[in-house]
Amino acid sequence: MNPQCRFFSTVLTLFILTTQSHGIARPIKIGAIFHRGDEDYISAFQRAIAETRYEYLAPAFELIPVIKHIDADTDSFNTAAKVCELLEEGVAAIFGPASPHTRGIVASTAARYDIPHIEYVWRENEGLRADPIAKSPSSMTINVFPDNEMISQARALEPNRIRSAIADIVESMQWRNFAAIYENDDGLSRIQKTLTLKRTKDNPITIRQLGKGSDYRPILKEINSLSVCNIIIDIEPQKLIHVLNQAKEVKLLSDYCNFIITYLDSSKLPILEVRNGTTANITGLSLRENDVEGINWLNSAVLYDAVFLLNKALETLNARNVDNDEPIVIEPMPLSCNDGKRYQAGQNITSAMRELSKIGKITGTMSIDEYGRRRNFNVRILDFRQPGIVETGFWDPDGLHFIRTEQELESYLNKSVQEKMFRISTRLGAPYVMEVTDGSTRGIMIDQKRYEGYCIDLIEEIAQHLKFQYKFELVPDGQYGNFNPKTKTWNGLIRRLLDREADLAICDLTITYQRESAVDFSMPFMNLGISILFSKPEEKVPDLFSFLSPLSADVWIYMATAYLAVSIMLFLQARMAPGEWDNPHPCNADPEELENNFNLKNSMWLTIGSLMQQGSDILPKAPSIRMLASMWWFFTLIMISSYTANLAAFLTVDKMDTPIKGVEDLAKQTKIKYGSIVGGSTSNFFRDSNYSTYKRMWAVMTENRPSVFTDSNDEGVDRVIKSKRTYAFLMESTSIEYRMERNCEIEKVGGLLDNKGYGIALPRNSPYRTPISGAILTLSEKGTLSALKKKWWQEMGGGLCKKDDTEKTVNTSELGLPNVGGVFLVLMCGCGASFIIAICEFLWNIRKVAVREKITPREALMAELKFAVNVWAVTKPVKIAKTNSGTSSVEGGLNGRGSTARSIVGSFLRLDMLDKFDKDHNTNNRSNDRKIN
Repeated sequence: MNPQCRFFSTVLTLFILTTQSHGIARPIKIGAIFHRGDEDYISAFQRAIAETRYEYLAPAFELIPVIKHIDADTDSFNTAAKVCELLEEGVAAIFGPASPHTRGIVASTAARYDIPHIEYVWRENEGLRADPIAKSPSSMTINVFPDNEMISQARALEPNRIRSAIADIVESMQWRNFAAIYENDDGLSRIQKTLTLKRTKDNPITIRQLGKGSDYRPILKEINSLSVCNIIIDIEPQKLIHVLNQAKEVKLLSDYCNFIITYLDSSKLPILEVRNGTTANITGLSLRENDVEGINWLNSAVLYDAVFLLNKALETLNARNVDNDEPIVIEPMPLSCNDGKRYQAGQNITSAMRELSKIGKITGTMSIDEYGRRRNFNVRILDFRQPGIVETGFWDPDGLHFIRTEQELESYLNKSVQEKMFRISTRLGAPYVMEVTDGSTRGIMIDQKRYEGYCIDLIEEIAQHLKFQYKFELVPDGQYGNFNPKTKTWNGLIRRLLDREADLAICDLTITYQRESAVDFSMPFMNLGISILFSKPEEKVPDLFSFLSPLSADVWIYMATAYLAVSIMLFLQARMAPGEWDNPHPCNADPEELENNFNLKNSMWLTIGSLMQQGSDILPKAPSIRMLASMWWFFTLIMISSYTANLAAFLTVDKMDTPIKGVEDLAKQTKIKYGSIVGGSTSNFFRDSNYSTYKRMWAVMTENRPSVFTDSNDEGVDRVIKSKRTYAFLMESTSIEYRMERNCEIEKVGGLLDNKGYGIALPRNSPYRTPISGAILTLSEKGTLSALKKKWWQEMGGGLCKKDDTEKTVNTSELGLPNVGGVFLVLMCGCGASFIIAICEFLWNIRKVAVREKITPREALMAELKFAVNVWAVTKPVKIAKTNSGTSSVEGGLNGRGSTARSIVGSFLRLDMLDKFDKDHNTNNRSNDRKIN
């Protein structure tokens, strides 16, 4: 530095210190470049310049605004000229311009002459990074608007991850799909990183750019037709209200629709006025922490705070000059774009702005990093609800922070539930929703008809618990809700929810993965699974001789043959065995003849007694006979034990012809066809299953002709009954249980193929899911759900087959007459046969008595009959005609008229038998010992 310049600098420094010590504020010019029409920016800039004079009690500087205007935001030549004019006037900093097309000229010129360049609008960082000058930490450009990356970008999880406000908010709402509406490239840049959030291929994102003009209804109608109700809007705030009003007109601003407004000063927009009359959820962002009258736009607020940040940097540098041996000359000198002179304090001013952390009057904390970007700011999360705006949380570089307590959120939700009229869509299907046909006043009115059922009662219980009002409708197409992969559309109840024509959908609607990808479900109110419905076999009438079933016919024949063979062997071997011949008169030591007890009758009596497990009073004595009897007893022990063991199974279990016992049996055979409701959750289960058996069953079902699929459960049940056990129907276990209570011709075969549940469907992201699930859980704990099921399954028209089930249960422990009727028949036949034999024996005895006592057969018959019917007589005389004197008149007559008696009896007795009779009659050894059978 030459001596003259050194002298001038010293004089100037002494002057500055002298004026500062006397409290005189030195003027410093602050330049700004605005476009024509930027009156809001100009007003905010001038107001901030004026108010800086009152920020300190004894300010060292008085800021003087120097404003330059350019006509077009793309006029680069005019912009460069205005920058040079500001340099010639000696400004300490330059604010603006707002246009991205002209800001580069100002930034590069400011960097060349070390003039602080301050921006107050959103800039994409990639543009700054592309500027070699902007890459350096010593760049002269400082952007006081919140950093682009922290507002819109979402990077991978790293230790030093830069969090993103918009991405974090979208992620916290768990949107599976959404639509994004933007106006220009800046808007697309702000949301492009949010568009890259991880999602599944089944949840696409729709992106639409607003066209020119003022009618945006075509775009909004297109989004509405896609059934997408999660929307991010990034457009200029001046158009935002207009777009929301048109969204309201096309019914996009409706229930369960969620909007995120990316504009960072949404609290100043009349969004509540637009939302009035709707229940859409609108979430807004706000950088504004304080309100300054007249500063209504975000960029103006940031510009306002930026002026104060610059003023604080100047005051800080001036304070440092007091203790600095080589003070910095802050007052700028006029510069020219034609020479290379630089503003000496420019670098110090930007460094001071980076070092400082000032609380802005409107936008809160302003912290500038080494690259001139604003970091560590807070964004308030606003919920636009009636009657006012509610702050639910805030975002900072550490992420989202919610300030609303669970109790507050629950209280607000409960209040909104109580104030809402729920539209509930359902479909007919017993016992869930049925038409009342008996003319009673049960149930509720739907389309001028009364309906009742399990689901109607369940909604009534939930409504009483949550205290809300409701009205039912029947789904127009009568379908549950199936997805058409060709048209990418849903039908039935799911369609009503996607179109936001209903708030709830309830019936026997199964919770499936595919349906959950489109709508939300409450917790299940009924658990179930797929099972097999089959017709009961016709019960067999028990065979009259079912007691013979434990042994086959061949065995019975072999046993009868063995019985006869052993009896004959016993008879023959007994005649051969000397030990079986006994003295008939033990008192006679030298008998003339011996007797054998094992005649043919006694032999058969011994074997039959052993076979019947009763034994006999005639026992063998010879070793050979005992050996034979032992072998027969062993044989009867095994055979009778086997018969008894098998008899219990045959008599106590109904042997019904059940060709299938489960799904594996059903899959292996080809005689019985099987199917399900077409397009229902059951058919989808087999279609999407990876289990080989189910895949094979699905292939068989789709190939069968005629089709095995039905349009309803009733059609499937009717087909099962009429098919005579040639068709099985796959349906939910609860539906099978319901029909089994009313139709005794059907039964459930096997266990459950899967586990699933019926739930109440709601639109995606419905806030009412939690309270409704809580109500279902409460009803379950109280036993209300079980009571409702018992009411509609058993009490209301059910229980018809309960008696049959009871009889079937008893049948397993008690035998009926049909099971043992054959035994009674055998008993009666045996008793009849024995009675006939008794008559024959009686008549034969009459013959013998008549011959022995020499009377007529009639007289003998009458005498024997009189004694037989005299049941009080316990002894029987040897002579049936004995008189009181002890002499039989009959006998006397016979003795006196021997020839006559012989002539009477001879008519029916042979002469040889008469001679034997006379001989026996005169024998005294045996006549007194005779016994009457």
